Amino acid sequence: MAKAKTVQDVRDELPKTTSPIRAVRLKCLDCTCGSAKEIEACPVVKCPLHPFRFGKNPYRKPQSEERRAAAAERMRKIQAQKKSEGQDG
Repeated sequence: MAKAKTVQDVRDELPKTTSPIRAVRLKCLDCTCGSAKEIEACPVVKCPLHPFRFGKNPYRKPQSEERRAAAAERMRKIQAQKKSEGQDG
């Protein structure tokens, strides 16, 4: 017979760094026995986690196009730098 997992065993299996939003999503998956469809249809609207159940903050403003373009440019520079470092070595 398999040994039952303790709470500490489950915690040890989790990634060491989990964002609060990711933690909410994991809790919702736990509450619905791992069913993403049940999360979508969750009837517990009084739950304080309900607005965050999809793993996103519904109160966060979307990024402006200008800011999104600047972030994309920074990422391109980082990738180009990594690529050139890989060729040097």
